[in-house]
Amino acid sequence: MTPKPFGLTLKFNLFIASLVLATALSVSLFLTLWQLSERYDSLLRHGKTVALMAAQNGEYAVYTRSGEALLQQLHFLKGEPDLVYAAYMDRDARPLAATVYRDGVRVPPPEEAATPQSFWHSLLDRHLPEAIEVSTPVMSAPGGMENAVFLDLGGEKTEVLGRVRIGLALDSFRREVVGSMRLALLVSSAILLAATLIAMLMTRRIIAPLRRLAAAAHGVADGYLAPVAIESGSAEIHELAEAFNTMTERLRIVRSDVESYQQLLERMVYVDDLTGLANRVLLKDHIKLALGQASRDDTAVALLFLDLDRFKHVNDSLGHSLGDQLLKDVAERLRMCMRAGDTVARMGGDEFVVVLNSLAKSEAAGLAGKIAEKIAAALTPPFQLQNHEITATFSIGIAFYPRDATDAEELIKYADAAMYEAKAHGRNTYQYYRREMSHGGLRRLTLESALRRAIDREEFELYLQPQFCLNSARVVGAEALLRWIPETGDPISPGEFIPLAEETGLILPLGEWVMATACAIKADWISRRLCNNGFRSIAVNVSPQQFWSQDFAQRVLKIIEQASVNLADSLELELTESCLMHHSADILRNFGTLREAGLRFSIDDFGTGYSSLSYLRQFPLDVLKIDQSFVRGCTEDASNAAIIRAIIAMASGLGLEVIAEGVETREQADFLAGHGCRLFQGYYFGRPTPVRQFEQLFLMPLSAEV
Repeated sequence: MTPKPFGLTLKFNLFIASLVLATALSVSLFLTLWQLSERYDSLLRHGKTVALMAAQNGEYAVYTRSGEALLQQLHFLKGEPDLVYAAYMDRDARPLAATVYRDGVRVPPPEEAATPQSFWHSLLDRHLPEAIEVSTPVMSAPGGMENAVFLDLGGEKTEVLGRVRIGLALDSFRREVVGSMRLALLVSSAILLAATLIAMLMTRRIIAPLRRLAAAAHGVADGYLAPVAIESGSAEIHELAEAFNTMTERLRIVRSDVESYQQLLERMVYVDDLTGLANRVLLKDHIKLALGQASRDDTAVALLFLDLDRFKHVNDSLGHSLGDQLLKDVAERLRMCMRAGDTVARMGGDEFVVVLNSLAKSEAAGLAGKIAEKIAAALTPPFQLQNHEITATFSIGIAFYPRDATDAEELIKYADAAMYEAKAHGRNTYQYYRREMSHGGLRRLTLESALRRAIDREEFELYLQPQFCLNSARVVGAEALLRWIPETGDPISPGEFIPLAEETGLILPLGEWVMATACAIKADWISRRLCNNGFRSIAVNVSPQQFWSQDFAQRVLKIIEQASVNLADSLELELTESCLMHHSADILRNFGTLREAGLRFSIDDFGTGYSSLSYLRQFPLDVLKIDQSFVRGCTEDASNAAIIRAIIAMASGLGLEVIAEGVETREQADFLAGHGCRLFQGYYFGRPTPVRQFEQLFLMPLSAEV
């Protein structure tokens, strides 16, 4: 009878069984060896831990070479498993103390001790020693390194005092090796039976795709959101893979959105959105870090508080869009002035802060002053905003740590006080903080309250300064200058209360009072026949807030009507260049209404404001007043002389009169007259005086005229 050949299924199952058996034996052997390796490594780690503990506990005893203390430390190790001996050695490998924990065991010399190897090396060598030795150095403890907040300051060096040697027996490990091998054979037999059954039930078509999906799922848990591709398997597995890929794609999109929002939130919290500089929150963090470092290094920190002068006029005249652009350009120039490691931040509005770190205390003031001058120089070139050229300046206050303040809040407050002192000194300068400046903020609040009361109490008075005509050799006009003389106390400077009135809005009622008083003075002179035929009008200064109000023309005409004076002989309205940079329909209408009524208009401080002269076409003016800063140096500075000549020539071409302000010497008057200027105002011709004194000095009854 011919034997029946083996079928394909039987052959496949036998192949699977052989494969599973080989796999089971291999896996069991590997797991067993891996477990033994882990046990071996655990034994080594335990020995190293014991040695390290002994090294730490015996540090002082090794340093003092106290054998008794070292023996006591070794006695504490008696209960440790697998420990056969322990010894302390000095740095020259000479024994200080030793203890054996098993009979018949000695502490071998260092050169004879079995150096620990990995389990796999021992297995390849087919040799496990009776005992292995673990050694660790006894080190001196390093010095403290606290408070190193953000600089790498380095650490103190440690010193090797000696060594600890620990002997570990391997007899229990050997028993574990024998038991593990027996267990591996038993487990392999069980795996063979189970794996054979599973192999007969499972196919690669099912297992492989599921494994890939499982691996991809673990990847998602670890943050990997890559799609998985399934090349084989049933339709259900492909659907599962497609659903899995859809889920990972959505998770990827969500994670991307979350990261974007997180970056945006961090930027909003710490960065100024307009300029890209550090904002107030990040600034305070940087100041605290700088103060901490300065405290450790015994250095100084300088804080510069910068306020952009007259920025409100830019916003009001050119609009907030160009104002924002000016802030961006200023911020960029500030960045260029800073040293590496310094901080420049925007506090808000037109206020900036610069923090200078790690300054030598003896050089801090000088370096901070140089940086302030560097900032001023950086702002000197005009800023180009569309078709406008804008000149910007900073008032800067400087305070120091630890000289002036010991925390961030005080440092900012004192630098702010110094900044206001710089403004009081004429702007475009810097001031160091002084203790008496701390009272400036309180004075400012007190002054504002007193200013409101002064309007009701009529504590203001008009002084008049004559305007002299060279052709007629007569006073042909006067400028009304506001003075505040409180009922109790000394007069308060206009340079102090006028800016405060503009900030608080009190300039509106003050301005109307000045116009009404000037009209009343002119009406009184007319009734008393004090005005000669050449005396034209009294010039009053008009603030931008007044000029930009919608009903400005109606208010002015009502004031003149109530005074019962001739419109053409009543007032001359002095405007600054910033008043005319805002070209709204209301402003143009108000200007036209007042011009048609016969009022004269002049530009005050011409040449010191905005460089755009287009307003000279839109607003037909009568007078240009040359600023006293040009007049003051006209006989010595060729640039000032050239500017004056250009202004006079331009005014002549436009049919405008020119008044030179701030004429204080005969030489200045001669220079101006020699270049065609015929109207003068300044101390050389007359100081501002009260009305009655002005009448006595510069006016005469009509009947007394020649």
